[in-house]
Amino acid sequence: MGIGAIDTQSKLSLQMLGMHGTAFANYAVEDCDFIIALGSRFDDRVAAVPKQFAPKAKTVAHFDIDTSEIDKVKQTDLVACWSTKRCSQ
Repeated sequence: MGIGAIDTQSKLSLQMLGMHGTAFANYAVEDCDFIIALGSRFDDRVAAVPKQFAPKAKTVAHFDIDTSEIDKVKQTDLVACWSTKRCSQ
């Protein structure tokens, strides 16, 4: 999540999530209790088994310009549908 928001060479970058992602990014999501998703598509490449995706996440905040992406894989608690580009600058 957030590819392009942080330089992928930075020690703060978890890089990609899901089947094509890094193990530590997947472990971070597996163990987190709060997900903030900005423009993220939780598709089958990210959440292969939706019921097992982020099992400890008590709260999910999903911000996306495409309303069809909301609640697609993981029940969302906080929703905002708009372009996040301006907010991230």
